[in-house]
Amino acid sequence: MMSASVSQRLRRFRFRSLRSRLAVLFAGLFAVSLLAIALVAQAIVAHTAERQAMAELSASGTVYDRLWALRQQSIASTADVLARDPGFRAAVASGDHAAIGSALASLRTRAGVSDAMMVENSGRVIGTGPLADAIGALPFTIRKARSVVVVVDATVYRVVLSPVMHHAEIGWVAFAVRLDEAEMTALEELSSVPLQASVLRRTADGHWRGDDAVVPRSPELDALVADATHARTVATLALPAGDAFVTAAPLRGADGTLLAALLIRYPRDLAFAPYRPLEIGIALAGLAGLLLVVVGSMRLARSIARPIADLGAAAKALEEGDRSEVAVDTADEIGRLADSFNRMSAGIVERERRISHMAFHDSLTGLPNRTALRQMLDQAIARATRNGGPVAVLCLDLDGFKGVNDTLGHPVGDALLRRIGAILSNLAPEAFVARLGGDEFAVILADGFDPDRPRALGQAIVDRLAEPLQVDGHQVVTGTSIGIAIAPDDGMDPDTLLKHADLALYRAKQQGRAAFCFFEPALDEEARRRRDLELDLRIALQTGQFVLHYQPIVDLKSDRVGCFEALLRWNHPTRGLVSPAEFIPVAEETGMIVGIGEWVLHEACRAATHWPEHVRVAVNVSPLQFRSPGLQATVVQALWQSGLAANRLEVEITESIFLDGEDAVVGLLHRLRTIGVRVALDDFGTGYSSLSYLRRFPFDKLKIDRAFVTPIATDESAAAIVRAIVALATALHMETTAEGVEDADQLACLRGQGCVSIQGFLFSRPLTLEAATTYAGRPAIAA
Repeated sequence: MMSASVSQRLRRFRFRSLRSRLAVLFAGLFAVSLLAIALVAQAIVAHTAERQAMAELSASGTVYDRLWALRQQSIASTADVLARDPGFRAAVASGDHAAIGSALASLRTRAGVSDAMMVENSGRVIGTGPLADAIGALPFTIRKARSVVVVVDATVYRVVLSPVMHHAEIGWVAFAVRLDEAEMTALEELSSVPLQASVLRRTADGHWRGDDAVVPRSPELDALVADATHARTVATLALPAGDAFVTAAPLRGADGTLLAALLIRYPRDLAFAPYRPLEIGIALAGLAGLLLVVVGSMRLARSIARPIADLGAAAKALEEGDRSEVAVDTADEIGRLADSFNRMSAGIVERERRISHMAFHDSLTGLPNRTALRQMLDQAIARATRNGGPVAVLCLDLDGFKGVNDTLGHPVGDALLRRIGAILSNLAPEAFVARLGGDEFAVILADGFDPDRPRALGQAIVDRLAEPLQVDGHQVVTGTSIGIAIAPDDGMDPDTLLKHADLALYRAKQQGRAAFCFFEPALDEEARRRRDLELDLRIALQTGQFVLHYQPIVDLKSDRVGCFEALLRWNHPTRGLVSPAEFIPVAEETGMIVGIGEWVLHEACRAATHWPEHVRVAVNVSPLQFRSPGLQATVVQALWQSGLAANRLEVEITESIFLDGEDAVVGLLHRLRTIGVRVALDDFGTGYSSLSYLRRFPFDKLKIDRAFVTPIATDESAAAIVRAIVALATALHMETTAEGVEDADQLACLRGQGCVSIQGFLFSRPLTLEAATTYAGRPAIAA
């Protein structure tokens, strides 16, 4: 509530007109300048007054010292007259105390002192009271000092002593002056400036304070008195009545002890009083100048604000959509501003049109973008809800577009996207065609269409984009996959409809691309299962649900196990054993295969240390893991941590690794071979360019795919292929391993053709680590 009220008060001070703002600005600038001048003048005045006050105070202190010296000399002279008077000396010599007392009383009045006493040589004092006792207690040698300070009953006295001679020194005449308020007032009247004087005494705890309440105790006062014992200084002291310039004079006792001090002060207000007229004059002159500036500023602001107000009115009209111009009457800055405004208003409609187009259209193809598609889909579904009828969404994704960009360059890829946009618009002139981004497009069919139109349009698009296209002088072969969702059956809001079309598109790509697929509820269930599987995969890697099984690879020459292939198994706590064919594709698509593969390498190397030294371990490396920049480091770390020799690790790769370019792949393979790791090419013979890989890189082993091994005993063509692969590997000094051997006839054929090693259920299914360790220690026996 408080912040709201403060905000409301601040709004009241906001100026609603430029004229007021300019007037206040100029007046404020002048006021700031005047304030700066006043501050500088005040600083100069203060400095001058302070220096003058300190000088006068210092001079007054010196004058006071001289006046007291004259006073002391006068009192001493009076005492000397009495001490030389024959009658007085005779009275002293005869011990006539009455005559002595009468003479002292008469002389005290004439000298204007507080007390007058006679001190005999014996120390006896003719006089009464505490002061007499104090003077009588003075040492004889001290009396010759002629002037001492005595403190009696918290009262400070200055005592002047004069010797009485009668043939010899027979005593001393003592005159005492009380340093009280009357004495201080008399001292103040002697100064030409309004000084004030006080007597300072030391308190029981060692601090200094005045006899009156005007000068209280303070550390600054203590420091001032301490400095005064060495030299006369002038300082500033904060007092209850206000700051004052002060100086102190020490008052010492008979033995030189500091008994009291005299404080002379000059109040700051009195010191600065002569300068008050100057300050008032400066303030009045400033106010007069400020008034003149305000009047002049208002006139100037009025002349500037009028054309600006016209500009404001024109801008408001432009904001409301009215075309408006401002008359240009002058050639100054305001006139040029009005001319610029007119040009701006002339172009603002065009710019708004372009901005609106850019906000809802793709800059590359000129088609509506995702935002426009969403708005269109909202409107189409709303109309379908009111009027009935379906709404179809076709989501398209180009097949092989990345290869076009990589091989022909992005300019050709951009030209291809523009060509695709034009083709889609021609194939579906009644539809809403949009580019969603990248190589993704969408088509909306609405407002009544034939029930077979989505299928026919999908087929027409697939067929048309399957044809080679001429783009910037290049013949480009591409294709598309399409997912189709239809409202209301597949959803009645844009998000659901687009999501279902994407799921259908994903299914079309899984079915081999260059096809279209309608959404089915099973796809949504499959997508949910896949998301659940992805979440479970992440948990499995964190909680150690993965295990490795090991299938033996038997060396036919020695009839013993030469290697174990590490096979990944997932023992889910609720699903049980999950097939690798189910979770490996998800791991590869999400990128988790890199972390899983790293674990497999470490675990397989650790397991191999339990086997005889002639037994190796083979680990499959996925293409995504192979493209990871840390694969070589992972291999080295796994070997180092386990202590396994590098030549006992065999990395198995497939031909798909070479799809992203051979140079980087071959370079990494050579680095692995350099550290001693063996490399095997898995599923050999199923690709279309295996021979070119063999020319670029000498593999240690070729693994013959089970598609050729299974029919080898009954199909002569399969046997011929296996025989050719074995002969090729032998010529290139590579080993061969036949996969999927399940019966003795297959084994006999492979042995007869010279295959080096065998892998399959004929010898053993995949084993646990304990079972594999036992199996490795005995000869291989066919099941």
